[in-house]
Amino acid sequence: MAIERIAIVGAGAVGGVVAWHLAEAGCDPLVLARPQTAAILKARGMTLTGPASSRTVPIRVRDDAHTAGIQDLVLVGFKAHDWEAGLSLVTPLIGPSTIIVPMLNGIPWWYLEGLGGRHGDERLATVDPAGRIRQAVDTAQVLGCVVYIGANRTAPDSIGWNGRKRLVLGEPSGPASPRLEATVQLLRQGGIDAEATSDIRAEIWHKLLGNACFNPVSALTGATIDAMAADPALREVLRKVMLECVAVARSVGVSHLPDVEARLAVHPAMTGVKTSMLQDREAGRPLELGALVDAVCELGQRTGVPTPMLQSLSALTAAAWRNTWPGD
Repeated sequence: MAIERIAIVGAGAVGGVVAWHLAEAGCDPLVLARPQTAAILKARGMTLTGPASSRTVPIRVRDDAHTAGIQDLVLVGFKAHDWEAGLSLVTPLIGPSTIIVPMLNGIPWWYLEGLGGRHGDERLATVDPAGRIRQAVDTAQVLGCVVYIGANRTAPDSIGWNGRKRLVLGEPSGPASPRLEATVQLLRQGGIDAEATSDIRAEIWHKLLGNACFNPVSALTGATIDAMAADPALREVLRKVMLECVAVARSVGVSHLPDVEARLAVHPAMTGVKTSMLQDREAGRPLELGALVDAVCELGQRTGVPTPMLQSLSALTAAAWRNTWPGD
């Protein structure tokens, strides 16, 4: 199948890295952004500063999704808690054959769909409280996506990047498909390290094991990833949280997970790196607790797996954020 019309909604860190690479490769993606950001991108292009160089590319951008037309592929860079508010930028781009790729961290809103009701109803209250995302976006058009991109948007038109650009994609229900293969091939042509998986839920948990513990602990302590792993007391907290995640994952049928001690090992490239949640707390942005922590607790409640460490971390981190930014 041919993918010609490509839109990227959300020009933040992840969406910006993907948009920059596709534009640089000549794939001509259309970026949908808020009016102020769109005006800046139109005037200045997008600058990506990586480990070895910094380069600016022109970006095709709009601030009104209704004028963009139906797209073949829509890549969405919103964080999970921004999806409901951002639906107005997404839904006008969707036709009956549009492929939708939410580039998310954590448990996505569609996670329980297609599992036959084994874990209660299919709506996850922690990531889609009112069910509006499920109503607006047909899961049959979604490809699951796990993101391995380290980046931070330093200005509306500038992104700092650690050099990783890996996306793992898979069908939420069923094996590999022509649309999955076409999407992966298109992203590879655009300079993204894309790969297909036959078990996207297992891939989600593989990434989540790290996110669910390192992110909230960093937001509470202000510690970088390597500092947390090197501190014996914090490492023990991380280990216990990760073990809770493993237990919940197994309760929902995911068994092929990495060894916890191996997952706690920190690559030298992560030395001095702040988690995204710590960056968000410092900037006064909302935290991804719903998808990274609370959704695991919700799944645990549905399957009878206790998650006291995760629940405590969520409560403490939310309170710390409120006390830091009491007016938000």
